[in-house]
Amino acid sequence: MEAPARGAHPADPADLFIRLYDSLPDRRFQGWEATMWYDDPAVRRQAEEIAEIVLALGSLDPEVTGEIIEAEGDRGRFAILLGLDGALAHANPYGPYHDAPALSGVLIRYLTEGRFNADERDGALLPRCAFPGRPRGRRAKAEFFGVHRIPPEAWARVDHTVLPAVHDAHFNRDEPVNVACAPVLETFDDIEIGFERRYGMTVYRLRPKDSRTLRNRIEKTVRRLDEAGAQIAVMPEVSLSDELLEHWKEVAFETAGRDRDRHPLRFIMLGSGPLGGGDPPPNRAVLLDRWTGRELLVQDKLSGFTLDAGQMRLWRLPGAPSAGTADEYLAPGATIALLDMALGRLAVLICEDLSRSIGWERELLSCGVSHLLVPIFSKPILRYRWEQQGAERQIATLGSWTTVSNSLVIGTVIPPDELEGTRYTCLVAGPEGLDRLTYAGNVQFARAEAGDEPALLDPAEDGSRALPTVLPGAAYDLWHDHWTAP
Repeated sequence: MEAPARGAHPADPADLFIRLYDSLPDRRFQGWEATMWYDDPAVRRQAEEIAEIVLALGSLDPEVTGEIIEAEGDRGRFAILLGLDGALAHANPYGPYHDAPALSGVLIRYLTEGRFNADERDGALLPRCAFPGRPRGRRAKAEFFGVHRIPPEAWARVDHTVLPAVHDAHFNRDEPVNVACAPVLETFDDIEIGFERRYGMTVYRLRPKDSRTLRNRIEKTVRRLDEAGAQIAVMPEVSLSDELLEHWKEVAFETAGRDRDRHPLRFIMLGSGPLGGGDPPPNRAVLLDRWTGRELLVQDKLSGFTLDAGQMRLWRLPGAPSAGTADEYLAPGATIALLDMALGRLAVLICEDLSRSIGWERELLSCGVSHLLVPIFSKPILRYRWEQQGAERQIATLGSWTTVSNSLVIGTVIPPDELEGTRYTCLVAGPEGLDRLTYAGNVQFARAEAGDEPALLDPAEDGSRALPTVLPGAAYDLWHDHWTAP
């Protein structure tokens, strides 16, 4: 048996969870040991007793923790973790329970400081609102629990915000949310692209062309999004400049209404572009609250895209070199911005970031991202290509919903015989059902024919067309049967 560590265990349930989770060796989860503990009735009874204590008192006596670990070692640590997790489920705003006055301090800490735990030097403990979208089998360590443990080194690479309820919308966790993607940009007349030599290599710059035509289209786009019933919208890459960002804000606010039947659109991901100056500038995306005009989430593109000669020829890029490559001229971002809101835990990956997400998947996974918004500037979206492959990877790994939004620009110059297949401007993909019994995802392709038109799914049997949908982020006791209802 291990020597007791009296006085070393915090009483706060979130801080104690972190301490025990970090001290429970990963090797216990690499085989079948943790799975056998999880199915052990004695472990479950002990976990239920601990959960009841924490729900009643809001804490666990450090001496009780020390005695259990002294007597049972890692098995005892696991039982305590299950009990703490069962109690913390009642403080999870995405969970099924909302009846734990003793844990109100933990919930308030999350709502005000963005984490369950008290000391930010420990990293963070966040409530779960997504679960990997592959068939449930032997679980990884994190998947046993309804909270996400983010270690300090990963937390340092994350810019996390919780949207106050007073500024949030209401989404029913069991009802689909209408998502709209509008192309905004139609032809090369809507953008400025330039190639030049910098640092001994060819680079390119992209930005929207600020014109009365584009500004009028933006105004019409917002109206049509409302008319289509969109609740959240995603615009494509290259649709933003500093001047157009202000125009988007003015139009969105001036056309907003509190009548949800006539004005259902609340949140607009405005795409991305060179914002804020600098040489090179960032390629920056902005999520806007239409009612307040506030920027809720700002994300800089993490990885620039390199065009090869074949792409430049296929895309008919004006002024492109005939050979070699061209690198995107941008200042890359250094952190992932996360926003917790009623829809879930949101992040933005800009175009190339989706296909190169492996550099950030540790942060996305450890934080439990439920929704990814992905503006792109690319050739038309086709079935089974990189956009779908990237989205399906996030379904299996994160259990997240991914929304990809593209413009019409490149598609207008590529003849049908050079790019076969049905062309789309929007892809929405997420887990198929809650039970996690299959690898199959819910993959929806939608298309628009004009820049101000919301992308719609292919016609149903009756000829009607609808917007794609996502489900809000949530945590279900179906995934954690050690949770107990009050």
